[in-house]
Amino acid sequence: MLFDIFEIREKRLQNRLCAAPLASLSGSADGLPTERSLEVYGKIAASGVALVNVEHHAVNSTGRVRPEQFLADSGEAAAAHAKIAGLIKNGGKISVAQISHGGANISSDGIFGLEGFRCLSPSGVRVGKVWEKLSAEPEKLSLPEIKKIVEDFAAAAERLVRTAGYDGVMIHAAHGYLAGQFLSPLTNLRDDAYGGTEYRRARFLYEITDAVRRTLPDAVVSVRLGAADTLPDEKPHGLAVEDTVPVARELAALGVDLISVSGNLCGYGMDRTNGSYFAPYAAAIREAVGGKVPVECTGGIRGIKSAEKLLGDGCCDLIGVGRPLVADAGFLDKWRDVI
Repeated sequence: MLFDIFEIREKRLQNRLCAAPLASLSGSADGLPTERSLEVYGKIAASGVALVNVEHHAVNSTGRVRPEQFLADSGEAAAAHAKIAGLIKNGGKISVAQISHGGANISSDGIFGLEGFRCLSPSGVRVGKVWEKLSAEPEKLSLPEIKKIVEDFAAAAERLVRTAGYDGVMIHAAHGYLAGQFLSPLTNLRDDAYGGTEYRRARFLYEITDAVRRTLPDAVVSVRLGAADTLPDEKPHGLAVEDTVPVARELAALGVDLISVSGNLCGYGMDRTNGSYFAPYAAAIREAVGGKVPVECTGGIRGIKSAEKLLGDGCCDLIGVGRPLVADAGFLDKWRDVI
């Protein structure tokens, strides 16, 4: 099954493997790719994966989580990123650029040294460990500021497809970044149209998805959805998969082409030693969307046997890999040898 051809929006994937978006820490101070970036993505482009999700591009200057993060806030930035898109497409892969806003989940205090940076969030709640050494606080977004960020997502998506040449974009709504902060009751304490009920907490993501889909009716549009604030074998706290199942159904109704399942405030399981840790969440979401949208499972999948089992059990339609690809760009040849 892993090596079966799969189609997304009439684009043929030569197998069911996707490169997960992993931060390369290779961007310039201006948010542009560097020679190091081209080296990283050149290796990925030469690998056997069928779809490459390129690491998150901040949709505006306040959306960065670290100084080395890519930006997609201008035509000039998008034009520079065309080099990466070209590498991937020349390698015969489907190219997708992840777009994001970090909100309060900053990864480096160096971000405060960037001109004009403001840390914006749903409710002013700190996210992540960087805040332990800071006296600053995240700002609460106003309604006009929320509307502007939605517009920035759509504009960034258009630049990355029309100017940079990507086949599509992935909206980042996981790992405790801004869209995930709106989803979680732990970080969204609002009592207006964007907080309170499960639907209102998801409104920000729905508006982004709708705006991007309308802007790019023919491009691949996917969402990386943080299914819960805890891992499947932990006691539920905050956002639970029962909350995101209806979100997945609404995303399907809005016309997304793929839902990639990951974690929210719990991150993406980097410290986990057990494999396929998000599989229960992926299975729940795949069942919820009823085959209307393919589902990708990623996280701890490090061998062909576990990948084939996930596909065979109907847990997901596509497999996302990160660390195996980073460790050895030729990993897929070794996987083939196991068959």
